[in-house]
Amino acid sequence: MLNIIIADAELELVPKELWNFPDALSYSRRRSKKLSEVLLDSNYMHRAIESVFPGESTRRGRPDIIHTLLLSSQESILNKAGMLRVFIHTRENKVIIVHWQTRIPRSFNRFAGLVEDLFYKRKIQNDDLVLLEMIDSTIRDFVTSRGFKNIRIFSPDDKISSVSDAVGSQDETTLIIGGFSEGTFRSDLDGLGDRYSIYPEELTIWTVTMEAICTYERIHRIIT
Repeated sequence: MLNIIIADAELELVPKELWNFPDALSYSRRRSKKLSEVLLDSNYMHRAIESVFPGESTRRGRPDIIHTLLLSSQESILNKAGMLRVFIHTRENKVIIVHWQTRIPRSFNRFAGLVEDLFYKRKIQNDDLVLLEMIDSTIRDFVTSRGFKNIRIFSPDDKISSVSDAVGSQDETTLIIGGFSEGTFRSDLDGLGDRYSIYPEELTIWTVTMEAICTYERIHRIIT
């Protein structure tokens, strides 16, 4: 089993500080939703984010990153074999538990609507199957309470290792990967696991995730 925990993902509803900005209001009207029910999206609210949170407009409001990541990971061979579990931890210390049978909408607008519903309902179900669940937890509390094994943190600032060494050969492995477009972890991860870097330059989180998934598949002969 490969557990992937995306840490400090920039996935949040529009904060109150931005509710009076014209570009945010215009976006919520197009979506026919209150601003309190809409995901923060820097594609439409870049100026508002930069005005209230200087220097954060290129990092905050990036739900597209998580959309791309989940499209890739949920369609992986490893996930189809039932051997992948994905968890999304956000900057507001919420954790989204993604069931391995969840199919992510290919349309970003549909994905955004799904996540907005999740923030409100806390669970998205299909009959008795909970496809997505949101709980309140820091990443440290979540990791320790779930008893994850063989925890490895992927960080671009650490010594370069091969992907095989970073993933390891144990049957159960837990990888913590940053869920942001730039910068470093906001959460305190000290002592949670060994740190690895797999490339001398920063990579997108879906690239890192798929390199790890494909490596795990080969090490454990899920594919040949």
